[in-house]
Amino acid sequence: MTLERGAVEAGVKIRVPGHVWIPQLMMGVLFLVAGAGYVWRDQPWFALCWLTGGGVSAAAALWAARTLGVDLTREAAIVRRFRRRSVPWQEVQAVVRYGNGSMGVRLILEHGKPVTLLAPRTAPGFGAAQFERDFHCIDQWWLAHRGESWRPALTETPPPRVQG
Repeated sequence: MTLERGAVEAGVKIRVPGHVWIPQLMMGVLFLVAGAGYVWRDQPWFALCWLTGGGVSAAAALWAARTLGVDLTREAAIVRRFRRRSVPWQEVQAVVRYGNGSMGVRLILEHGKPVTLLAPRTAPGFGAAQFERDFHCIDQWWLAHRGESWRPALTETPPPRVQG
């Protein structure tokens, strides 16, 4: 792969794509509309349940859209889930794709443990072009910032058996 200079100079934020959080937001809005219908019918307990569910669903979708994903810095990939995790580039051995119909990205660490990123992500028929751009960006950041001391992990093969 070639390294693009402009792509690695400033920090990059990659967030969960719309095809992940928009359906949850739409469901929340529909619940809010149903709750409003129960308010109009003067059924406060049903209204409370539907309005609460809709509000929580819509708020969770908007929170996911703004916070979940990965931030790329010179020192590390900051994985943003419910808890934030910083993965130094020197510990990353590879950036790989996974999945068949839906695709995602994993960072493979020195000891072989994968770190699955919430973004970028595809669904069948949604987000393939954006996924490719984001995957390429993450790969370029890793290549540019993994450090001079990086070496591929050694995979030791057992010596051949001697039969005698």
